[in-house]
Amino acid sequence: MCGRYTLHTKSQKLASSIAKLLPEQYEPSYNISPGTNILTQTKESLTCMQWGLRTPQNFHINARLESADTTPRFRESWEAYRCLIPANGFYEWLSDGIRKQPYYIYPSHAELVYFAGLWMPATKLEEVPQCVILTTCAQERIKRIHDRMPVLLPESAHQKWLDNYLTKSEANAYSQKIEITDHTVSNRVNSTHNNDNKLILPTTLLTDDQLQLF
Repeated sequence: MCGRYTLHTKSQKLASSIAKLLPEQYEPSYNISPGTNILTQTKESLTCMQWGLRTPQNFHINARLESADTTPRFRESWEAYRCLIPANGFYEWLSDGIRKQPYYIYPSHAELVYFAGLWMPATKLEEVPQCVILTTCAQERIKRIHDRMPVLLPESAHQKWLDNYLTKSEANAYSQKIEITDHTVSNRVNSTHNNDNKLILPTTLLTDDQLQLF
């Protein structure tokens, strides 16, 4: 799954990279969590949407790539409402049965990576559109951490994705080819109240204990 990520690139540099004007409410963050408004690119615009789909039974932050086109709550979005979610990287937790160690996972040779997502138009109950991040099987190099990861799309696939032409198998193939790397980070990331550049710094058990003092 994907339950926390970063987009900390400064506004001017990000606007230049995306080649679009950013929404006024955009703020760089080292600890983006579900339920907050996140930067999202659709076929028509670059806007902010709420991360997460509320249903009477649950709050969905992810959708499985393998079944999104057949799952009733996501089927319409798969066919008509696809989006891209820019990020610098994402967090995942390795559990050994005793403790959970957070890892930061990010592209090896680029500052930005784009998650494939689905969005749902605003309704009377929800004032802003909602979105979910699509997940797929993890690349081999990070399966030791978690067996799922966000669907990652290169720039060459963006338009085809937004135009609803990219298939599930194509999206997964692209996602497996993007080079990513990882390192352990401080347990401070566990709290959404922490939001600073120290969250993505590599740690050891010793340095993690020291970082948690600040």
